[in-house]
Formats: sequence, structure tokens, C-alpha cells
Amino acid sequence: KLGKEEKEWAHYQPFLEEHNYLLRPRYRPGCVSEVTLGSSPLECEEAIPAVGFEVLDATRVSDGAQVVLKVIRTTSTEAEIAAFLRSTPRAEQHTIPFRELLPMYDDPERTFLVMPRMRQCSLSPWFATVREFVEFVQQVLEGLVFLHSNNIAHRDICSMNIVMDSSRMIPGGFHFVNPSTSDGINHLRESTGDDSDPHLIRSRTHAGPIHYCYIDFGLSVRFPSVEARQLVTGYFGRLRKRVPEISATVPYDAFKLDVRLVGEMLRSEFLLHYIGLDFLVPFVKKLRRHNPEQRPEAGEALALFERLVSKMS
Repeated sequence: KLGKEEKEWAHYQPFLEEHNYLLRPRYRPGCVSEVTLGSSPLECEEAIPAVGFEVLDATRVSDGAQVVLKVIRTTSTEAEIAAFLRSTPRAEQHTIPFRELLPMYDDPERTFLVMPRMRQCSLSPWFATVREFVEFVQQVLEGLVFLHSNNIAHRDICSMNIVMDSSRMIPGGFHFVNPSTSDGINHLRESTGDDSDPHLIRSRTHAGPIHYCYIDFGLSVRFPSVEARQLVTGYFGRLRKRVPEISATVPYDAFKLDVRLVGEMLRSEFLLHYIGLDFLVPFVKKLRRHNPEQRPEAGEALALFERLVSKMS
């Protein structure tokens, strides 16, 4: 049975199909789940619900590409940033490619933002070598330099908002709601040499190079120029409790905040959980300095990191 928010997806299913996007069978007219026929919900993909009416996976009918649809406000900063990024050359961008902005036919204040389906960077396959992690950090910093050079501050940097192209790691694809499975039911399994296995998952090294990119600009700000930048307020973001300067009342520098958030993410979500990354601790400490003025700019952080890596054997 569809919940209230899922019924909205079912409502827009015909409209989306007219525009080349097909939702999972659960949201199509006349779908009868095998659950109603006596099967266990654990064995039926149609029984897997969406989580709210904001983000859902779909298939592009014309070529079978797996995409994600996100509902955003038509006049939001997120929509403005998406339109800007779509018009900007992709080289060194490290932001998710926005395929289309599709306004709702019956609610012009809301728009479907279409992007390719990618995998959260902290999910399997786990980082297995220092080189894999170095490549990840390099791209995170390059992406930050790109955003800041275009006067965009993300404001919600964390592992959930950095994704990777998993098309070569998981050639059979993964389920959007249950990403540890290929189809919502069967778990992904490490390669055994049989590349025809539909549930195959390869290491990052085997499938590399891996492309990482930023997503979710719902809390972001964009300024017309460096000179026009202003301090901001707002107590939000997934890592907000780790950064004392984030405030609903006391203005702060969103660009310096981004640098701190990268440091917090690297430390709390990776360095504390992987061995062999101690060489990054001094670098991460610089990103996490309590005084924002003592933190490096994004470009300086990238240069510091590249010098550090160049000294490695």
C-alpha cells in the first residue's frame, strides 16, 4: 500500500513517463505487488517504499539510463545553481551532472531536477588502499575549488553529499533504496572472476579511476562575484553539531565553513575508521582550525594536499 507521499509519486508517474522517465513498478497504474498474492515482502521489489516525496529513482526510457529525480522549488537557489552548473563545462567540475529541470505541470512552484544515479562515496566497495583514498580527497578538494571559484558555497559537505560513479564497480547496478543489494533483494557480492554475475561488485582499484562529485545544493549559497560575498546565518547541515560557528543568529563565512566541513568529514567519517591514513592528520587539523581566518582557502588546501602527496613514495 502506498503512503501519502508515495501517492504523489504515483500521481506524477504518467507525466514523468510522457517526458521519458519511468518510475519503478510500485508507482505505475494497476501495479499489483506479489505481496498481495502471498509472497514475503522481503522477496518483492514492489514492496520497497520510497522515503518521502523529495527524491526517487527512475529509468530514462530512451536509453535505459538510471536516474534520480529530486523535487525542488522552482525559484530556489538550488534551481539557480543547477541551471548554472548545466551551462558550465564539465572539466574539473566534480559536481553531479544535472540532466534536466522539469517543472511540474500542475504546480509551477515545484520542479523535478533530473540527475544520473550515483552511489554514496562511503558505501561499499570500501576504500582498500591509500591510493584510492588519496584520489578521493584530491577530487573533493578540486570540486571545492571549482565551487568557490564560481562563488558557490555548499554548506552541507559530508559523505552523504559526495557520490561516485559506480557503473564500473557495480556493472549490474544497485537498488536505490537498498544500496547493498542489486535489485532490492539480492545482496551485492565481491568479484569471483565471473564478470557476468548480475550481483557483482568490484574494488575501486579494479574499476578505477573513480569519479567523485558533490550533490545536494539545497543549503548552498551563490554570489555574483567575490566582491559581493556576504556572511550568512543558518543552523543546519548534517555536521552542524561539529562546527561551533554554525549559527542561526551570528553571521559566518560560508566558504571558510566549507573548508572546515571537509576536514570534519575526512576525520569523523574516514580517518577514525581506516588504518594507514595517519599521514593526513596534520593536514586535516589545518582544515579544522577553530578560527576560520586561520584555515586555508580551498585553493590553498588543494596545494597543501598535493605537496603532501608528492612526498609519498
